[in-house]
Amino acid sequence: MKDIIIKGNHITRELKVLLYCYILANLVNVYAIVKYNTDWIELITWQRFIILITVIFYIVTVILRLVIFGARKLISKTARANTNG
Repeated sequence: MKDIIIKGNHITRELKVLLYCYILANLVNVYAIVKYNTDWIELITWQRFIILITVIFYIVTVILRLVIFGARKLISKTARANTNG
């Protein structure tokens, strides 16, 4: 059985994307605190929900990246077929 090797730059990129999702989830939380005029302690007490929202954001970004990658592959494949035909 072959080992799967994940390069360091791929891991770093995915960790950065996950970090950006976490920051975005916290910014959404800050917006909700300001909009509904609640206590700032919710930044700490709602962290388990922030992590859940982070995972949801990450899943959405993965799906979007897969769709974009698939569309690019399909476009390049059809462009190559048109130039050869």
